Amino acid sequence: MWQQILEVKNLKTSFFTHKGEVEAIRGIDFSINKGEIVGLVGESGSGKSVTSKSIMGLIRKPGEIVSGEIVFNGEDLIKKSQKEMMKIRGKKISMIFQDPMTALNPVYTIGQQITEVITRHEGLTKEKSREKAIEMLRIVGIPSPEKRIDNYPHEFSGGMRQRALIAMAISCEPDLLIADEPTTALDVTIQAQILKLIKKLKDKNVNSSVLLITHDLGVVAETCNKVMVMYGGMIMEEGTVNQIFHNPKHPYTIGLLSSIPKGVDGEKERLVPIEGTPPSLINPPKGCPFKDRCIKAIDICKDKCPSYFHIEEEHRAMCWLLGSNKDYEK
Repeated sequence: MWQQILEVKNLKTSFFTHKGEVEAIRGIDFSINKGEIVGLVGESGSGKSVTSKSIMGLIRKPGEIVSGEIVFNGEDLIKKSQKEMMKIRGKKISMIFQDPMTALNPVYTIGQQITEVITRHEGLTKEKSREKAIEMLRIVGIPSPEKRIDNYPHEFSGGMRQRALIAMAISCEPDLLIADEPTTALDVTIQAQILKLIKKLKDKNVNSSVLLITHDLGVVAETCNKVMVMYGGMIMEEGTVNQIFHNPKHPYTIGLLSSIPKGVDGEKERLVPIEGTPPSLINPPKGCPFKDRCIKAIDICKDKCPSYFHIEEEHRAMCWLLGSNKDYEK
């Protein structure tokens, strides 16, 4: 029986700009259980990174969490002060940030940045913190960690910087690890190594959970237990990897899967793009956010945003086509 570690309820996060309110997250609900690797997918601008930063308490002005709850281990993180969140970040919830080239501070050594996290949360001496930092670098596959710990970020390759970020994120054995596009800008070989490393570290701590944010469905298929498909600041479809990849129900999910190269028997194939562009999130139009790009849109899609329709256990999608005439009349 799965035990829930994180529950997000009706989360709304906006950015208040001179052009108007950007509704980046528009009332999303989801949960993560202990031991799960959950994928959050969608194209750029869909709200994936804002979701992760909302969980971490890293939304800054002009951004603001407008409403909702983020319940972690039974406590609502939104009600926590920044001082309280500092005790949770890095210790209970850690994050691997999107760009390994800029996420590390260039004026401090790799070792200084990792030991700072360990010292703050573990209360170890400087010497013990350094020993643990070396061990973390060894675990993530950095060669000669006793020497490389004193290197600066510019002395590491992109893949090694990403490994250093992972070492920092796992140094206090967090209950929840958020990986925001952890393989961006890395070559295919390094991508595979990083994903294998994340899975290995999760398996080592069986009760820990991972929220893997990506636009790469291939990564999700290889790594995750459950998938959430995000578009226009909302979760369009959610289900197990098998349900999403073999029985997709939302037109957007179907479109994403259709745009992936299949590479069957070495034959050339024409990719099927999703025509159009994502909706503006400054005063977004009513109705389904995908309606203007959906070839199956019906009249009600323009005026009313659908509720979730449950296909089977763990599988739900936000699409009027899954309902009946009675649903349209509500």
